[in-house]
Amino acid sequence: MKIYHYDSIPDVKEIGDGIFKTEIPQPFYAPNNIYILPDGEPALIDSGYLANLGMLQRALRKIGLSLNKIKHIFYTHNHLDHLSAVLTIRYYTDAKLYAMKGMASGIGNYLEHVEMFNRASKRLVYKGHRVPEDRKRELSRIEEGNLNLRNTLSRGTRIDPILKFDIELVEGDVIHAGGRDIGFLHTPGHNLWHLTPYILEENIFFTGDLVLQNISSIYAEIDGNLEDYYRSLERISKMSIRRLLPAHGPEPESPQKAIKLLHKTLQILERGVIRRLKEKEYDLSALTLEAMGEKVANSGYYNTAMAILHSMVRKFIDKGWVEIIETEPPYETYRWIAETSET
Repeated sequence: MKIYHYDSIPDVKEIGDGIFKTEIPQPFYAPNNIYILPDGEPALIDSGYLANLGMLQRALRKIGLSLNKIKHIFYTHNHLDHLSAVLTIRYYTDAKLYAMKGMASGIGNYLEHVEMFNRASKRLVYKGHRVPEDRKRELSRIEEGNLNLRNTLSRGTRIDPILKFDIELVEGDVIHAGGRDIGFLHTPGHNLWHLTPYILEENIFFTGDLVLQNISSIYAEIDGNLEDYYRSLERISKMSIRRLLPAHGPEPESPQKAIKLLHKTLQILERGVIRRLKEKEYDLSALTLEAMGEKVANSGYYNTAMAILHSMVRKFIDKGWVEIIETEPPYETYRWIAETSET
């Protein structure tokens, strides 16, 4: 990896219980929280975005570690901001790499997977926007992130695009790493292969993108599923969680309140979508702006918001409550067709 100079190196903070955290920036969303278990055979939860692996390396040095001293890396899921550093990380560490069983074979060539993800994001733009100027604006937002990744890849020579993990995890596995026993829950919804690592007997859960301050993205166009997401939230809501450590944003003061609030927010949003669709026909962009507010329109969160609304519409279509109107494909609108008693 070429050595880059950074204006600043993220702090590494001890956050209690012998756990450290550093926030690594990336171009797609809020910075990633990378959690460090430094004892015994040191371990990481996720390794972040490809372009900023060097930044992670420099952050680790602040606590006397480096990538070549890390012995275990656990991946919560396969999205760019969490996993893409894996494409080059084997050149800098002999750490064992762990992920959900089936993820590597399901994805194969990661760069091809990223392109598939980008096409899916673009499909949502074409489905949701009728006006060419609106499409062009939203497509350019997606392309900005793609350009960042392509520029990174063009500078690097040590890139292996084929996903390979040393150990594929299933529920019931316990790995001793970072001086702790680490267990794993399969928590799909945000993503098909989403894992929630937790520290046995300490009730500390690393929830990845399952529980954030706001609503997690759910890309039903790819491998997200709203019903699975609800089931994962309901499952962990019944567990004794002392600390909930998310992949983005601050740790909530009350894990159970954070889970319940997220669940409630989704349900309120769903009810609002149903109410609007019962009133008239909508396209995805108009539905997103009305349900989530005009302020989302010019934010970096807009396409994620569209994906969340699409996951809800997809659920209603699958239940037979909503039909797709295709007058000018790929642009589509949605019409409520279910009897009121069905919902």
